[in-house]
Amino acid sequence: MKDIEQSALNRGRQRFARMVDHIRAILDTVREPFVVLDGRFRIRLSNKSFCKTFHVSPKEINGKSIDALGDGAWKTPALRTWLGTAIDQRSDIPDFEMEGHFPTIGLRTVLFHARRVEIRGASRRIILLTVDDITQRKQAEGARKRIYKSLKSASMTDVLTGLYNRRGYSALSQHYLDLARRRHKKIFVIFADLDGLKKINDRWGHPAGDQSLIRAADILRKTFRKSDVIARIGGDEFAIATMENGHASVASQIARLRKNLMRHAIQKTYERPLSMSVGVAVSNDRKTTSIEELTSQADALMYVEKRAKHGTPMAPSMETIEEAEEPLSLEAGEDQLVTREPMASVAL
Repeated sequence: MKDIEQSALNRGRQRFARMVDHIRAILDTVREPFVVLDGRFRIRLSNKSFCKTFHVSPKEINGKSIDALGDGAWKTPALRTWLGTAIDQRSDIPDFEMEGHFPTIGLRTVLFHARRVEIRGASRRIILLTVDDITQRKQAEGARKRIYKSLKSASMTDVLTGLYNRRGYSALSQHYLDLARRRHKKIFVIFADLDGLKKINDRWGHPAGDQSLIRAADILRKTFRKSDVIARIGGDEFAIATMENGHASVASQIARLRKNLMRHAIQKTYERPLSMSVGVAVSNDRKTTSIEELTSQADALMYVEKRAKHGTPMAPSMETIEEAEEPLSLEAGEDQLVTREPMASVAL
């Protein structure tokens, strides 16, 4: 009886040895780093690609646990748990990604793919494990994301002022309008035109005109909320989309803009005070569906105001706005600017 058992055991070992030789020959033809693990996750076979990638030799890693490589670079409970799932399941399991620092090759990001194999007659289970070094791929993906983010930011931002440009304004303020409609709130579009920019360019040159635009943008930033969409949508044209809230009306925001412009004007830092013509349009919860429509209405009201000035800076008509305040003279200076009052922010 013992002879029969021993004979069966020997046949099993022989089959296993033949299978190992067969696997070894196959592994060396595989381009990806590849190892064979036993049930205790020890390396029993490795191909040339694995040894070359991780700067090891078959002799020094044979019999070692996979998570002992690279001075424990992969020694994490998460990898052990994943390998345990691989050895217990017949079917494929999701790939496993992790980072590890190898003394000879530095930080590496690898992707493990495992498949369990049962050896008939030997009562053994092994894991065929590919270890794909995806470090360069991850670095390339990160670089692409950074470039895309930079390009996306550039495509939506006005280079001169740092405000949103027309594209950024259209996309974000439309989202703002949709959000306001879902919340049954009104949205206000304030269209502001920097008065006399052409005269500034003609008399003092385009650098002086650019500085006027930058100063105007800075005043708008300090006047409106961070949650508002503030944009330069044309040469001398600015647009602001703001949602109604319980803390302040659009009339108070226009009044704050007026004060900030006035304080800018009385400073001696600048030779040329700034003035703006402003138009305000209010959304209708049932009728207004497009931010472009609302912006066009505000633009038209701004031109009514500009024509009414006859060269004298004054305020936009506020008849369409509740809580209308005194007529506004939109001239002003900067280190004493009236900053945003605390308001409920709206997350886009």
